[in-house]
Amino acid sequence: MSKLVYFLPVHNEQTVLAANVARLRDHLGRFEGAEILLLENGSRDTSWTIAQELAKHDGVAAFKEDRAGIGHAYHRGFVEALAKHGPSETTWAVLTAADLPFGFSDLDAATMHLERGSSRILMGSKAHPDSAVGRGAQRWAMSQAYRLARRALLGMRVGDSQGSVFVRLDLAAEIAPRVESRGFFYTTELCHAAERAGETIVELPVTLEESKRASTVRPVKHGSEMLRQMWELRRRG
Repeated sequence: MSKLVYFLPVHNEQTVLAANVARLRDHLGRFEGAEILLLENGSRDTSWTIAQELAKHDGVAAFKEDRAGIGHAYHRGFVEALAKHGPSETTWAVLTAADLPFGFSDLDAATMHLERGSSRILMGSKAHPDSAVGRGAQRWAMSQAYRLARRALLGMRVGDSQGSVFVRLDLAAEIAPRVESRGFFYTTELCHAAERAGETIVELPVTLEESKRASTVRPVKHGSEMLRQMWELRRRG
């Protein structure tokens, strides 16, 4: 049976962290040996203290990165997961956000692929035709523009490179060391590396839940930064 290691990036999450970890632990009870890695990165509130307390529960561990950036958190997650499990063919890392934006709709859709699928990387995808994301016209337009830019500049086939990612650790051992981004571009670069390695990313339908905290994404700032990183990735590739 496949094992799950959830990566939860923690950055100024003091208002939602404990409740979401409790919710996740409860749901993962049906997955034997599931783990939650709390990956604190540069918080200015009490998130690290809360994470340390939560790590007293079985199956929960907390790690601290001094620099803010979701990519720093994901990178640390892979370092810790691979150090413990190695390039396992039965262990999957799940890269998501601390507020669990899709609830467990992504995990429910992924379950059959974890055991019987041929792909080693899955994406909880807002671009899937059966996804219910309920976002405004501006966000939709920006997502479409980003998708077109990925295809034009990098030749990427995946419709959404910034949903939740399920990646088997044997594949992660191959591609994670190639990822240089330490910001929001991290999962796009990870998906690019997977496609360049010959993997087909299976996209899964998701339901976007109403967020209980303000988004840290700044469309203009982060969008222009990711466009610059796409150009750099194209040049390196």
